[in-house]
Amino acid sequence: MFFVTVVVLSMVPGSSQAGEKKIRLVNELITTEAPVAAAGPQAQSAEAPSEGLFLVQFRDRYDTTWGDQLKTLKVELIRYVPDDAFICRLRGAQVGMLRRLPFVQYVGPYLAAYKIHPKVSRQAQAAGAVKIRALLPASLAGRELTLTRRSFMSLEKETSSRFGRIVQGLVSAAQLDRLANSAAVLWIESAPKPTLFDEIAAKIVGGDDFDYGTPAVVHQLGFDGTGVTIAVADSGLHTGTADGMHPDLAGRVDAFFYYGGLDDASDEHSHGTHVAGIVAGNASIGEADEDGYRYGLGVAPNAHIVAQRIFDGVGNYEPPSSFGVLTRDAVRSGAHIGSNSWGDDTQGDYDLTAAEFDALVRDADLETAGDQPYILEFSAGNAGPGTQTIGSPAVAKNVIATGASQNDRFSFGIYADGQDTMADFSSRGPTKDGRIKPDLVAPGTWIASLRSAFANDENAWAEISSDYLYQGGTSQAGPQVSGAAAVFIQYYKETVTNAVPSPALVKATLINSAVDMDDQFGTETIPNNDEGWGRVDLTRIIGSPRKYDFLDQSVVLLQGQIYEKQVIIA
Repeated sequence: MFFVTVVVLSMVPGSSQAGEKKIRLVNELITTEAPVAAAGPQAQSAEAPSEGLFLVQFRDRYDTTWGDQLKTLKVELIRYVPDDAFICRLRGAQVGMLRRLPFVQYVGPYLAAYKIHPKVSRQAQAAGAVKIRALLPASLAGRELTLTRRSFMSLEKETSSRFGRIVQGLVSAAQLDRLANSAAVLWIESAPKPTLFDEIAAKIVGGDDFDYGTPAVVHQLGFDGTGVTIAVADSGLHTGTADGMHPDLAGRVDAFFYYGGLDDASDEHSHGTHVAGIVAGNASIGEADEDGYRYGLGVAPNAHIVAQRIFDGVGNYEPPSSFGVLTRDAVRSGAHIGSNSWGDDTQGDYDLTAAEFDALVRDADLETAGDQPYILEFSAGNAGPGTQTIGSPAVAKNVIATGASQNDRFSFGIYADGQDTMADFSSRGPTKDGRIKPDLVAPGTWIASLRSAFANDENAWAEISSDYLYQGGTSQAGPQVSGAAAVFIQYYKETVTNAVPSPALVKATLINSAVDMDDQFGTETIPNNDEGWGRVDLTRIIGSPRKYDFLDQSVVLLQGQIYEKQVIIA
């Protein structure tokens, strides 16, 4: 018997001790050194007060007790930058006095060149105008905010989040330069261009008893997503009404939403209907393949769905007024999980979209008091097999990013090499800042699922019948993981505690129970940047001889605090 003490620390990542340190900006890596104290008394020379944005780095992790001294010097902390630095607004501050504070490592101007993503500059030079997103401080208001808005040729949208205000619109090259030199602007990047990225597959995720036509193993054990709701943000759902719903989802679609220029929630593409079926189809029609596997069996066949249409019939993105509206509508309709088979090919960049969704995992409805946690799953993208091809929002830290493995439909020849083989189109990590992605993989080739009544088969890999289609991509892998999350939530509520587990615990459980694939093309031991932490397998959680001790986040740590728990390993 062994006793293991688990220690959890609360700290800002990337912290280091005094001496040589780094400030890690997207466009620049700044090496800093701690100032050397002068021998003897220092002359207090006159110094002009400074205004604008500066980088201030501390010798160690930021201590909240320093706040009063910084405020006295007219320094406002705005946004954290690794390592141990902040973008700060100086309002008549004496930079020399700031540098002499014993806990300050470095003070320097936050230059315009630091603020603009390189891709934006290239686009502006080539086209003369570019569509951008600009991050502004959350506290920005009044005349400064008005002037910033006027720096756009045209404004598309403006949203607020935990970490700041985001303004999106079209700017000329000259306007881009003015924005970059403004103390009201923290960061500028390209506006996002989101795109849309079967029983056999359901049994790979939920356990195969090798008996054709039977439910997955976890379903036979009574865990099928009962009591859990998943919001599918996609191209719509079947006819867009509960009355005309596909038989495999009938009676289990709780709400319909549509956004942008759309006028209903119907699916003219079939992508959204296919995805919803992978999540929660129950194969009620009974149609089966030549081996007896029923088409339309989802991973969580008793879960409920909220349909959110954000793409038109040809796959054009129709944005909600903000991502916060998308998540707000979902959680107010009872959704626990958001399944998202779409994204932008950012090549590993952690952009503002990723930052927004990281915040929305913690609180999906800013208009409701308290935090409304929300499990968000995103497909990794189809830009593989090269490294650093992971898209956004899958690149985000708090979401679950899903890549694609292959299915067991061997008769198709291509992309049918078995469940332990990666699909080469699946986007890979690492992220630009070095994190492992994707988090997990699930089958994403030759997936049989539901067909929309309003769509033909032009977007399908192959037609099956008037009710079903084959499709593939990380779009089909992602909903497998969303469905797995729903099954785990039901299991947790019924066997551990009658409460919905946090997004962090759901992600941790799926990761810690994943299977390291024996890929014939040689993926490394998990974790790696092909499969992340492995292929989802619910039977390693449910009905498994493995023992799990679930510890959800009941203790909120402040910076510098420590939480200890002793675990007995028998």
